Amino acid sequence: MTDLLQLLFAGISQGALYGLLAIGFVAVFTVSGVINLAQGEFAALAGLVAISASASGLPLVVAVALSLLVVLAVSLTMERLTVRQVPGLTTLQSIILTLGVSTALKAVMLIGWGPDAAGLAPITAGTIEVAGVSIRSQELWILGIAVALTLLIQWFYQSTAVGQSLRACADQPIAARLVGISRSRATLLSFAIAGLVGAVVGVLASPISLSAWDSGLTLGLKAFVAATLGGLVSVRGALLGGVVLGVLESLTAGYLDSGFRDAVAFLLLILVLGIRARGGFTVAGGARV
Repeated sequence: MTDLLQLLFAGISQGALYGLLAIGFVAVFTVSGVINLAQGEFAALAGLVAISASASGLPLVVAVALSLLVVLAVSLTMERLTVRQVPGLTTLQSIILTLGVSTALKAVMLIGWGPDAAGLAPITAGTIEVAGVSIRSQELWILGIAVALTLLIQWFYQSTAVGQSLRACADQPIAARLVGISRSRATLLSFAIAGLVGAVVGVLASPISLSAWDSGLTLGLKAFVAATLGGLVSVRGALLGGVVLGVLESLTAGYLDSGFRDAVAFLLLILVLGIRARGGFTVAGGARV
């Protein structure tokens, strides 16, 4: 029983990272129809920037804040110089375009930081034991921040004028344009949200799974699977999809073989897409984000 609880908690904490990163996919896709395959690189870049800033002597809080600003700038620049330059960008074209950006970012990180992985210092060190389950303090931070940030983003979409304008662009783009809501500004803001949540994931994950030039690839793909589980239109669905994926991965590694861990996400994606293609289930209603 203790082993099961240990695996479940490990899966939930890892899944929270997938889900949080998946919110970035949802934020961008609902407004612009763009699937941003560079989302994982935002996380990797944030971790590497924070590590370098911390190593230079800056306090951890300042290093993390700097990494958030850098990734935010990269995300906004990406939207301005790539996505915005292609009128009528289709979803398929966005996949190709953002894959190119992802590759370019990986090359920059490889040149700038080299091939070796490194880890950021945890927010608080140490572990606690509950019912025989060993829990790292960093994992508690991950869960707490993931839940808080998800609730904050949900509140932003539902209770603020700017958030509601983004929902309008997602639900009724023509009507939103008629009342003066700029889709280009909404897309820019959605990339800002994606960049910030990606950066948060990067600094939260780094103390546990380390950061490297290529660490964003697998993380981003699994976050995309989590977003797909939530229909690519729901913030809460993205977080829940991430948790489900994390738990399935953890149980597979614990009870079958760790070599099957990474296969779980892609098998799950095939299953979900196959069911949806046959009309097995759809996203309830038309509400997005």
